[in-house]
Amino acid sequence: MFSTGDDDAARMRHELHTPLTAILACTRLLRDDPGVPGEGVACLDAIDRNAMRLERYVDAVVLPLAATGGAAPRAGATDLVAVLRDAVDLARRVAVAGGVSVHADVPDTVPVAADEMVCRHLVGQLMLWLATAAPARAHIAVTLRRDPGPAIDARIVPHAELTPSLGAAPRRPADDAPAAPSAADLRVARAVAALCGGDVRLDETSFRLTLPATVLAPSAR
Repeated sequence: MFSTGDDDAARMRHELHTPLTAILACTRLLRDDPGVPGEGVACLDAIDRNAMRLERYVDAVVLPLAATGGAAPRAGATDLVAVLRDAVDLARRVAVAGGVSVHADVPDTVPVAADEMVCRHLVGQLMLWLATAAPARAHIAVTLRRDPGPAIDARIVPHAELTPSLGAAPRRPADDAPAAPSAADLRVARAVAALCGGDVRLDETSFRLTLPATVLAPSAR
C-alpha cells in the first residue's frame, strides 16, 4: 500500500502535470494551424520552452523532494535579495496593466539555506499571485528582513489607504475582486517552502515567507 506521503506526492504530480500537459498540447495544435502568423509561432515556441522547463523542474526537484520529505539540495547560500528583486521586476510587468505599483524594501544581502532554483520558483509564484490579485490602482508593499530570521512580508495596500484625502478608488466589479489562493495553490506553496526548511502563510491580500538563514546573526557589540 502507498503511504500518506506517497498519496500526497501523487496528488501533487497530478496537480502540477495536468496544466502543463494541457499547455503543451494546445500549443502544438495551434502550431499546426496554417493561419497562425510568424509572430504567433514565435510566441508558441516561447510558451513551449517555458512549459518544458517547468516540467523538468517539477520532475527533477519538486516531486522527488515531496516524495522523500528531504530538504532541498543546495550548493551554497542563496541571496534572497537577488531572488526577490527578480520576482519584483516580473510582478511589476504583470501589475502595470492595472496601474498597480510594487515597491520592495530590502537590505544589502540576505543569505538563506535554500536551493536557488526552488527559492526563485516559490518567491516568483507568490509575487505573481499578489500582482494578479491586487485591485486597480493599489500598491504592493514588500519588506525583506534579515533578523531575527530571513522573512518576506508582502501585502496589497488599497488605493484608498494610499490617498485617503482623495477618497476611495472606483470599485471593481464583484466578479473581478481579488480571490484567495486555492487549496491546491496553498498546499503546493507550503510543501515547497517546507522543503526549504521554511514556511509560508497566505490570505486574500498578503503573504509571509520565512526561510532558514545560512549564518548566525551577528552578536550585538
